[in-house]
Amino acid sequence: MQRMLLILITIGSIYGEGLFFSEYGEGSSNNKYLEIYNGTGSDVDLTGLAFPNVANAPSNEGEYEYWNTFPTGATVAPGDVYVIAHPESDELILAHADHEFTYLSNGNDGFCLVEGTEDSYTVVDCIGDWNGDPGDGWDVAGITNGTQNHTLVRQSAVMEGNSGDWSASAGTNAGNSEWIVLDQDTWDYLGSHPHEITTDGPSIAIVSPEDGANVSASQVTIEFTVENFTVGSAGDGADGHVHYQLNSNDPVMHYSTDPFSLSDLSPGSHELSIWLVDNAHASLDPNVNDEISFTVSEGGTITSIYDIQFVSDPGSDDASLLNGQEVTIQGIVTAEYWGSDQFRFMFIQDSDGPWNGIVCFNFDGWDQFNWVDAVGNPHPGPGEGDEVTLTGTVEEYFNLTELTDVTSGIVHGESEQELVPSLISPSEIGEAYEGCLLRFENISVTNPDLGYGEWEFGDGTSTGICDDKWDYYYYPVSGHELADIEGVLDFSYGNYKLQPRLARDVVEEGITRIQRVQQVLHSDLMKAGEDAESDISYMLEDTVTIEGIVTMPTGLSYAGSGVKFIFADVNGGPWSAILSYDPDSSAFPNLYQGDLIQVTGYVYEYTTGPANMTELFITQPINIIDANYSMPTMDTVQTGDLRWPTKAEQWGNAMVRVEDAVVTGNDFQYEVFAADDGSGSVLIDDDSDSIATYFETLGPPPVGSLMQSIEGWVYHHYGSYEDSTAYKLCPLYADDLEFGSGPPSISATSREPCAPTTSDNEVTVSCVILDNSSISEALVHYTLDGSTYSSAVMTSDDDSVFTAVIPLSEVTSSDNSVYYYITATDDGTDQSEPKTSQYPYDNEHDQLGFVVTDQLGVVDLQYTPWPSGNTRYEGCEVTVSGVVTADTAQYNSGYSSYALQDPGTQQQWSGLVFDTEEMVTITRGEHISITGLVTDYDPDWLFKFGGNTRLINAQVSLVETLSEPSASVVSCEDVHQLADEVESYEGVLIKLNNVTISSLNQYDWSVTDASGFEALIDDDMTNFEADNLMGSLVEGQELGYVMGVFNYSYGTYKVMIRDVDDIGQTVSIDDYVEVNPYAYALHDNFPNPFNPETQIRFSIGSQEDVKLIIYDVVGRQVRTLVNGSSFSPGFHVANWDGLDDKGQKVPSGLYIYRIKAGSFIADKKMLLVK
Repeated sequence: MQRMLLILITIGSIYGEGLFFSEYGEGSSNNKYLEIYNGTGSDVDLTGLAFPNVANAPSNEGEYEYWNTFPTGATVAPGDVYVIAHPESDELILAHADHEFTYLSNGNDGFCLVEGTEDSYTVVDCIGDWNGDPGDGWDVAGITNGTQNHTLVRQSAVMEGNSGDWSASAGTNAGNSEWIVLDQDTWDYLGSHPHEITTDGPSIAIVSPEDGANVSASQVTIEFTVENFTVGSAGDGADGHVHYQLNSNDPVMHYSTDPFSLSDLSPGSHELSIWLVDNAHASLDPNVNDEISFTVSEGGTITSIYDIQFVSDPGSDDASLLNGQEVTIQGIVTAEYWGSDQFRFMFIQDSDGPWNGIVCFNFDGWDQFNWVDAVGNPHPGPGEGDEVTLTGTVEEYFNLTELTDVTSGIVHGESEQELVPSLISPSEIGEAYEGCLLRFENISVTNPDLGYGEWEFGDGTSTGICDDKWDYYYYPVSGHELADIEGVLDFSYGNYKLQPRLARDVVEEGITRIQRVQQVLHSDLMKAGEDAESDISYMLEDTVTIEGIVTMPTGLSYAGSGVKFIFADVNGGPWSAILSYDPDSSAFPNLYQGDLIQVTGYVYEYTTGPANMTELFITQPINIIDANYSMPTMDTVQTGDLRWPTKAEQWGNAMVRVEDAVVTGNDFQYEVFAADDGSGSVLIDDDSDSIATYFETLGPPPVGSLMQSIEGWVYHHYGSYEDSTAYKLCPLYADDLEFGSGPPSISATSREPCAPTTSDNEVTVSCVILDNSSISEALVHYTLDGSTYSSAVMTSDDDSVFTAVIPLSEVTSSDNSVYYYITATDDGTDQSEPKTSQYPYDNEHDQLGFVVTDQLGVVDLQYTPWPSGNTRYEGCEVTVSGVVTADTAQYNSGYSSYALQDPGTQQQWSGLVFDTEEMVTITRGEHISITGLVTDYDPDWLFKFGGNTRLINAQVSLVETLSEPSASVVSCEDVHQLADEVESYEGVLIKLNNVTISSLNQYDWSVTDASGFEALIDDDMTNFEADNLMGSLVEGQELGYVMGVFNYSYGTYKVMIRDVDDIGQTVSIDDYVEVNPYAYALHDNFPNPFNPETQIRFSIGSQEDVKLIIYDVVGRQVRTLVNGSSFSPGFHVANWDGLDDKGQKVPSGLYIYRIKAGSFIADKKMLLVK
């Protein structure tokens, strides 16, 4: 069904008066919110309303993209506000939040408050609109991009929403806007409405030109701003208008805030005053004004470059006729100074043909020159193609005519005139073309090395010389044929020399240099940081044939379901490498480092966020010319060189090395850590599967670690230019990382004995501690009374295995429990200070431990006071006893496990699931003893039992025959998926009384009771008869009880029904089952990291069509797990087996899973390791 945007009439919604957005925050990071005010005089039930939105540019103009609803029961009292906040916003915001919502505006996402349904609704109020792409944001009250990086507060006089008329609501200035625009992260008014906000009085300020500016034109445009004052005609309801006065001339009236021009200005100094007046032309009291002074330069006559350069007989005297004279020239930059020797040289030409070009020289470097634009504002300097005006002195420098001692340089911007290089033969090279842009065609290299970077070219009859004043990355070989070559003509040491400006100026026949594909002008790189497009290859979509050495082999780095590799010019250096990707993983042969290859394909740009990465899409089979070629020389760069396009872009895809950097951060969503050598930090990424596995095993290096060196390729990918994160350094192998001394690593912990008894006087704790320097101190911190911690020094005989003793003679805790953790500190070598590591990482979340007892029980294995839920006996071989609650019948059901329970009176923590290597015959009610290995993560059954404390490969012996213990009676509130103590019932026989089947799920059943919560029952342990009975259960069926062994498997807690006696009699059928609403949530996958499978858990609050999709880290769709299937309210689990939509295994690496259920959208990350 097509969505319809209803056209509102004057009456509009029943909430036309009194209900509207009262505040909006688009702050730093995730500090975002919407505030809704209820001024209707009565309670408003928000469940009849929604707040749909579009994301930036809408798919269909005028239509929403995402329908966002309020939770059931959401209301707002009269005179109160309802706040929708980002869940990760500042705690000051969350303190006012009534509703947490992730996908709030980034400044350019229009939100509306509407009444009705998805297909028929009335707009009550809007912030932004759905009518097109606003760019970064919408202007509000005359503030550019007012909806971005600002707080908006509704004027106290506003009594109703804008019914979708955002333009009128935003206004054009502070006087006609419904909104007060405040600085970013201003939350002083959040939580209530209305407010009387005192703003500054009227103001006026001249923006351009600056005070004291020198301008070169006789006409100057004046730009100014006005705040807190409406400028216009009296009949328009304006506060007044503007008067301005140039020098002592009569005042001029101006009735808008648009710029105005001053024309026919004479050379010399001028003064301009501008002030606000009321509608009677009287100045405000107090006076509100601004004034500047500026100077119009003596422009003088523009001298043509021809008049500077032309001489009638250059053979006898080629000196300029204007040598030593000051002149003003105006022309187009044909060779920008960026990239020239110390930025000293720039070539200007004012017309096509001979005698029309000149070199301009500045000893200090043109980058140090005070460039201005036409109105005198500072300018960063011209680029190739820009028109400039220069005033300087003509000088002959060893027979080279230059413009030097430049006193004025004005940049007019990109010229409308396009200069055409003069196409000549080498025989025509001479004085007439000095300083001009030239082109030669169908030539070849006649001498590749004349010394000093010079080489010779010819057309078979005459020759010319090429020099290297600019880097253009051509490596001449004798006889190499060139289709054409361009450059500017220079003169030095008695010879005319062509100076190519960048790689595109030297065009080969046949094989194309990678540098010619990659290199762009420095001036374009300066723009790329702003426009995110000027770094695109000049050869975009051209088909080329390239040769290079493979530097990153196929199959090593993450490519989703495809394949990618990198190859580089044999000479290495800047602009020398390029990546090729294909979505078909079989498209390329296996390529290895050192393979010399030849490939044909077309140039394209892979764009992610602001980043454009030039790639080659290969269209013909790859020719492997040779193997085991020497790798190109790797350049050493600074971390600060990899932050901004002007320095970083040249290293895109190239292998580089940084040295002596310090880890400055290690908590990033996608990257592993940040490193800084003092020049600025760069992110280190784990695009390589090898590196991803390495860091998954060891974790990121701690902050403060010294990196002696990092080698890798430079990835231009996502990120932001604002915080210099668009370029990442990607090591290929662990050997590419050379760590200096840093925090020690602690692993392989163990203790002896593993399960101490009262006859043991001590426990020896062991672990492996590694560090690149020396360990100055290693300690075991332990508590014997449950509160006070003591320390034991760990010692080592072999520099890696450390041991310490915990004495047991003074254990005084109430249950004889001992808890401990380990710390290790290095000697601080090559660091600012010594560093300390701890195991477990967070001792508030987890600690190691044991109980000193002669009779170890199930409770001892299961119980833990720490949030981690991990057993205290992981990896210990123990003997415990209990009464069988799940016997051989359950083992034969396909569950392949049994259960027992401590025969004592304690209910929680008293149950345990176990298995045996071979089936044994046991019966419920038998008291047995079992000996086996304790684990939470059985590697053979990780997906089925991961997270479930079990005893595996047990030996079983009968103690005596007893009766089965009574089931612990609990409610659904005690054992729902997110209950506080749900873990304590794991393995316990439980009973739920008076339950109703609330839903029939794909693999299990949901039940509810008087608590309103839902729990799960399952048939994995059932015998045949019970399995048939469960198959006949229907929704709404009321049962006297259900009971069974409570267990965790396949990602959820559930009651394992064993036989028909575990299902009570049917009481009735209830056509309406009421349960507490589930919150919409996407939960952490389990396990994570994972290999090869993981479970993705989510809950939804109502019947929804669900999409659950896996993406790779660059946003490419990998696998659709759920595609629009309808799910009932409740808790659900989907399994991902690590395969893509084609059934192929995906590479290890980071993946994103994203759910859309109705208007609920969320995503999380997970890591596949191999």
